[in-house]
Amino acid sequence: MYHDETKKAGDSNFKGHVLFFVPLRIVVETSTPLFGSTVHEYYPRAEIVNRIQKLREQYSATKKLHFSDIGGRTWTKYDDGVRGIVELGVESLRHQGTSLFDYPMSCKLAVMFYPPLSEWDIYGGDERKEQRLRHDETVLRMLLKGAAHYLYDEQHRIEILQIVSDGEPEHRRLDEERIVWQLTYDDIYGRSPLRDYVSFVQDATITHLISDHRKYPEGSEEYIHANMLQLADLLLGSVIRSCYKGFVPVNRIPRVGDECVKKDVIATPVRKMLDKTKRGAGFKYSGHYKSFVINQVEFSEHGANFNQVKPIEIQVDDEEKLQMRFFSTRGA
Repeated sequence: MYHDETKKAGDSNFKGHVLFFVPLRIVVETSTPLFGSTVHEYYPRAEIVNRIQKLREQYSATKKLHFSDIGGRTWTKYDDGVRGIVELGVESLRHQGTSLFDYPMSCKLAVMFYPPLSEWDIYGGDERKEQRLRHDETVLRMLLKGAAHYLYDEQHRIEILQIVSDGEPEHRRLDEERIVWQLTYDDIYGRSPLRDYVSFVQDATITHLISDHRKYPEGSEEYIHANMLQLADLLLGSVIRSCYKGFVPVNRIPRVGDECVKKDVIATPVRKMLDKTKRGAGFKYSGHYKSFVINQVEFSEHGANFNQVKPIEIQVDDEEKLQMRFFSTRGA
């Protein structure tokens, strides 16, 4: 599981956590009257990293990928690579009907936005930075539990091996006791327990890692983690762009040399995925059904209030303004 955070979502004052659930191994068991039971297993994380590496090589996208670093207006070959990696991430979230992989990768994406803390003393600790971090840990624990319960079920069980968090620790590491192990005895404190289909390995850890893949030997565990953290960052940035900034999805990928709003183009695959929730009851037939959850939480004296975050709709007056906003193709 890969964790990243943002200190500011769009123009709002909200903070945010993202959890990118990536299966290390998937075991599929099928049974038919004719052939009996068969078991097939495959390794999604290895497949995803391999595809990312191929896109890096194809488009010379060797730098660290960070959504906030996307800038300029002239579309380049490098931008094709970044867009391709975002599309790969969106496709990895499918549990059926995938076109880029031989088998569904069945990854999951969970994002929670929340306001900064206003009442500090409820979290204890002698310093403000400690109280702020304890608040962030509490929200992360809420996200982990809620997302695991919603995105998985008795037919799709999950065992969590490790949480890898982007960047160096603050004044201390994220507390495994507060985030992970407290979940295993929630019932003692009167909270609902973890459901039977969610579990942690006995030595589950939280690892802090600098997400620049160039710092590690290619193919090493750290190199793999760094690439997955960068993908989590791109997905989070695309969600923020879709839900807090807003844009009209771009249906045509620019050609090299075109002028465009790059962040809008690169975030469009995520925006299109989020828009599938507009299908209502029909969404349950989508390959992305229950592959993502995007929520915003606000705290009051009555407890926590959760609301689904949806993409912002941008109204464009006419076609000319639409073209001015997105493309000015040279020589067209």
